[in-house]
Amino acid sequence: MKRLARCLWRCGCLAVLGLLFSTAAAAGVLRLNPLASVDSHGQLSMLRDPEGRLSADEAAAAPGWKALPGAVNAGFTRDAVWIRLEVQRPADAPQQRWLAQFRNALLDDVRLYRRDDTGRWQLAVHSGEDIGREHWPVDARNVQLPLTLESTEPTPLLLRLQSRNAMSTTIGFAAPEVYAGTARREYLFYGLGFGFGLMLLAFHTLFWQMTRERLSAWYLVYVANALLVEFLTAGLPQQLLAMPARLSDMLLSLSICAGVAIGIRFAGMQLGTDLQWPRFTRVVVRVVGLVSAIAVALVLAGANGLAMQAVQGTAMLCIVYLIGAALWLLPRDQGQARAFLIIFGIYYVGVMVSFLRNQGWLPAGAWTDNATAVGTLLHLLLMSMRLNRRYDQLRREKEAAQARLVHVVGRQNDRLEDEVRKRTADLRGEIEQRQRLEVDLRAALETERRAKQSQVDFVAMVSHEFRTPLAIIHTTAQQIAKNLDAAREKTLARCLNLRAAAQRMTALVDEYLTSDRMEAGQTPFQPRPCERDELLELFEDLVADWPDGRVVWQGSHLPQQLVCDPGLLRVALRNLLANADRHTPAGRAIVLDVVPAGPDGEGGLNIRVSNPGDAIPHDEVPRLFEKYFRGRQAARSPGAGLGLYLVHQIAELHRGHARLDSAGQDGHVRFSLALP
Repeated sequence: MKRLARCLWRCGCLAVLGLLFSTAAAAGVLRLNPLASVDSHGQLSMLRDPEGRLSADEAAAAPGWKALPGAVNAGFTRDAVWIRLEVQRPADAPQQRWLAQFRNALLDDVRLYRRDDTGRWQLAVHSGEDIGREHWPVDARNVQLPLTLESTEPTPLLLRLQSRNAMSTTIGFAAPEVYAGTARREYLFYGLGFGFGLMLLAFHTLFWQMTRERLSAWYLVYVANALLVEFLTAGLPQQLLAMPARLSDMLLSLSICAGVAIGIRFAGMQLGTDLQWPRFTRVVVRVVGLVSAIAVALVLAGANGLAMQAVQGTAMLCIVYLIGAALWLLPRDQGQARAFLIIFGIYYVGVMVSFLRNQGWLPAGAWTDNATAVGTLLHLLLMSMRLNRRYDQLRREKEAAQARLVHVVGRQNDRLEDEVRKRTADLRGEIEQRQRLEVDLRAALETERRAKQSQVDFVAMVSHEFRTPLAIIHTTAQQIAKNLDAAREKTLARCLNLRAAAQRMTALVDEYLTSDRMEAGQTPFQPRPCERDELLELFEDLVADWPDGRVVWQGSHLPQQLVCDPGLLRVALRNLLANADRHTPAGRAIVLDVVPAGPDGEGGLNIRVSNPGDAIPHDEVPRLFEKYFRGRQAARSPGAGLGLYLVHQIAELHRGHARLDSAGQDGHVRFSLALP
C-alpha cells in the first residue's frame, strides 16, 4: 500500500508538471538519429480544432498554439488536433528516408503536411484507420508515415490527428532499418504476452471443465475479456484481419463496457464482499451493470468518447470501493484481503495510470502507454497462481475430510458388517427351514396332483374302455340265460365272447396298473439271462394270443442269450402287437420280425412290428409315446393311450429304445424295440 501511495504521488506530480509546462514555448529542432528512434518530447506545439474545419494553412496561421512538454495527450475528444514541429537529419547521415511513428494504434485519421515551393502547406501522407489499413503507406500495427528529407536543413512539419478513442500518443522518428528491429522486438513482446494469455485461457478452460465451479467460470470470462481488450488496444486484430475501424472501435468499446461489469463481479467474489455484505454487493453490481448497459447504448449510438468517460469514471469509483473494502477487511479475514490488495492493486495501478493519461492528466509515453497491458499480464499471472493455490488448498482439505470420513465410515461399516453377519446367519437358517418346508409341500402337492390325475384318468378310462366289454358280457350272459337249450356251437361262441371281453378288461387294468407302478417306482425290474428256448416260448405264446394268420412271426434270428426282464418284455411286445392289431384292416397280417443287433446276436435284439394301414399324420408323430395320447385314427378303436407309452418306458428300463421307423408313407407302419 505504501508503494501504491508513492506511485499515485508521482503520477500526480507528473500531471502538475504537465499543466505547468503546457504554456511553455516550443524549444528547438528535433534532430534525428540514424541509429536509434528519437521521441519528440519537448519539441511539439498543439492546436485544437473543435470543428475540424481548418485547412493546413489556416491552422498554421491560427492563434492558440501551445507548447507540449511531452507527448500528445488530449483525452477523449472529437476535436481535430494539429501538431507542429521541425525535424533535421544529421549532415553525416546517408539516409534520406525516415518514418514518423505514432505509438497509439487506434488513431482514426493522421495527415502529414509539408510546405511546397510557394510556401503553402500540402498534404504529403495520409493514414489512419478511417482509410482502411490496406491503404496505409506502411503495413504496421500502428501508424507509420514515410518521410523523405533531401536537405539537411530544419524541415517544418504539420500533423493533423483525429480519433474516436483517447487522443494520446507519442510521436517519434526513426530510420526504416531501426524501425524494423524495433518492430521485431515489439511483435515478439506482444506474441509472448498474448501467447501467455491464451495459455492461461486454455488452462483455465480445462480447469473449469474439470471443476465446473462458479468462480472458475467467472475467471474464464474475466480473462477472455481482458485479453480481447488488450488485443484490440494493441491494434493486432486490425492489422492481421484488416478489420474496419468502426467495427474494431465498437468491439473495443463494448469489451471495455462489459469488462467493468465483469470485473466488479469477479473482484467481489475474490474479496468476499458477496458473503460479507450480500445486499450491498448486489446493489453495487446492479448499478455498475446499469452504467455498463447505458455505455453500451452510447457506443452503439456512436458516442464512444462519452461512453468511455462514463465507464472509466465508474471503474475508478469501483476501484476506490474495492480498495476501501479490502483495507477494512484486512485485519478481519485470513489473508484474502491481503492477497486482493497485492493481486488487484497491480492491475488497478495500471488502470488508473491509463485513465489519467486518457484524461490528459498524465503525459503519454512508453510506461503510461503500456501500463494497462503490463498490469493486466502481471495481474492475470498472480491471479492464476492464487486460484491454483486456492484449489490446491481446497483439494488438501477435501482429501483430509475424505480421509476422516473414510475412517468414520470404516468403523461404522465394521459394526454394520457384524450386525449383518449375525442377521444373515439367522435369515439363512430361517430360509433353509422354509426351503425344506417348501420342498416337502411341493412333493406333497405333486403326489396329490398325480393321485388326482390318476384317479381322473382311471375313471375316464374305466367309464370309456370298460363300457364296451361290460356291455358284451351283459348281453352275452342274457343270451345264454334266455337260451339254455341252445346248440353247443352257439353257447361256445358266446362263451368265447365273454372270455374276449374279460381279457380286454384284464389287459386294460394291467396296462394302467403297470404304468402307475412304473411312474411311482414300484415296478420291480428284475433282469436276468434268458436262453434262446425261453425267448422262443415267450414269442410263441404271444403269437398264440391272436387268431391264426393274424400275426406272422419270423423268429429265426433269436440270440442264444439275452439279459432282460421277461415279464416286462412280454408286456411291451403284447402292447406293440395290440397297437398294430387295432390299426390293421381285417384279413391283413401283422409282421413280427426279430433282427440281431450284432454279429451272432451278441449286440442285443431288435424287434420290429409292421402292419399295413393308413399313414400317421406328421403332427402326431412326436407325441406317439406320450401317456394317454390317442391320435385321430385311434378314436375309432378301443384303447387307453397307454400301450406305446409302456413300450417306451420298458425299453428305457432295459437301456434300449423304442421308435417309429416308418409312419406309413410306403403303406406300412413300422415300430421297433431295440434291447442291448
